[in-house]
Amino acid sequence: MCVVLFGVSSFCRKMSVDRLHPLQLQTVAGLVYTLQLPIWLYLLHRGGVTGPYDRGGVSWGVACVLANVVGAVVLSGLLKSSSEPGVVLALVAVNPVVTGCLTVIFLGEEVTPRKVLATGLMAAGFVLFNLR
Repeated sequence: MCVVLFGVSSFCRKMSVDRLHPLQLQTVAGLVYTLQLPIWLYLLHRGGVTGPYDRGGVSWGVACVLANVVGAVVLSGLLKSSSEPGVVLALVAVNPVVTGCLTVIFLGEEVTPRKVLATGLMAAGFVLFNLR
């Protein structure tokens, strides 16, 4: 479900930036996030989530959102200027490689032959996708 929703989101992003500037799209996104706030607060209350917000968790959350917003603006700009959005989206789809490297470096996640192979296959898939 997650993969399908992200795929639909990427397609909708391309359709949107064909008609809007990437910064206009982010303005729309900010409005949608603001309108969702009462829903999230209701779900927190209904789910019995209580207690203080952990400062570290909030800090990482802010970093997450800022990276996401800047990445979304860059992606939107690339999609707007590209005649081949599939190529742009294929490149962005290899982002798990970045996540994997960060978890190895900072969280000490084990590098296994299977993970190295998977990373190589992703890179090979990207190259094959872009061959003309």
